[in-house]
Amino acid sequence: MKKDIFISYTTKDKGVADVLVEYLEGLRYSCFIAPRDIDPGKAYAANLMTAISDCKLVLLVASEAINDSEHCLNEVDVVTEKKKPILPIFIEEFSLNDDYRYYLGRKQHIFAYPESIDAYFAKIVEGIEPYCPKKASSKPIQIITEEEEVEEGARKTIFEYIPERGIMINPEDHQRNVSFRNDTLINLMGGIYEKVAKFQGDETAEEIFYSSGYSGGTNFGERIKNQWNLGSSLEEIKLKLNKWCKFDSAVGWGKFSIELFYDEENDALNGKLSINEAFIVDKVHKRKICGFIRGYCTGVIETLLDLPGVVLTCKDCPLKSMFKSVCVFEFSIKG
Repeated sequence: MKKDIFISYTTKDKGVADVLVEYLEGLRYSCFIAPRDIDPGKAYAANLMTAISDCKLVLLVASEAINDSEHCLNEVDVVTEKKKPILPIFIEEFSLNDDYRYYLGRKQHIFAYPESIDAYFAKIVEGIEPYCPKKASSKPIQIITEEEEVEEGARKTIFEYIPERGIMINPEDHQRNVSFRNDTLINLMGGIYEKVAKFQGDETAEEIFYSSGYSGGTNFGERIKNQWNLGSSLEEIKLKLNKWCKFDSAVGWGKFSIELFYDEENDALNGKLSINEAFIVDKVHKRKICGFIRGYCTGVIETLLDLPGVVLTCKDCPLKSMFKSVCVFEFSIKG
């Protein structure tokens, strides 16, 4: 089957290539990426030759690793021979060696750093469109099953704009809402963090962000606890926490998921909270403003369950790698 886009990448950059393919295929572009699309009935090299011949465009995920990759160089050579358009996407700052400079020196290219690749998706699609026009009905379709249904209030994301006042009102609770670009919010909070850290140290800055998050979490926890009016059985506790995760996932804070385990011997609840693509992770400057989300989640959980003393311990952090996107916390609650 012919594919729109051939993805060329090194093993080191497979994580970036996979994220890129997932996004493009969500827009209904068809992609060829090895080894996923290799036909086992044909030789490996023959697969690549056919895929390049049949595609409309080649995307090259370019990092310093390609300078040592004969495999990628062979693909670029075939692309040139077959006169296929190629769009290099530079995911880090580096210099091409002479071989690649010969082939790519005058080609259009896209700089997709220092942030993670998803921050440059719009620019990449803009570069793709002259060769692969947008697919009809490329807008993602959201299907909510009965099991996955989120709270009605969380799904109401279109606010009422009052032009004479210059404000937006959420029709669900009639409260004012303000919209920010995510990087604007991160830079705003990051600037505060830097000033505090400069005069009081990183530990104090992190504590301030944790405390402000905790205050916000307890406030929000009180509101949703009163609305849901659920009891304190184990099943109702699970329901409360899962409803909260669905709610905050639906309003753009990231994809929340939670697991609970009851320890009968110690009469304790053990849990794991995961947040994929949390809105407050500062990938560029690595400032630990994400203490806010740890405090927020602690406040929500304590308030929903009426159990003080919840401690969330970070077990995995997206700041450790540009390819990580999930914050993972473990916690334990004594009965």
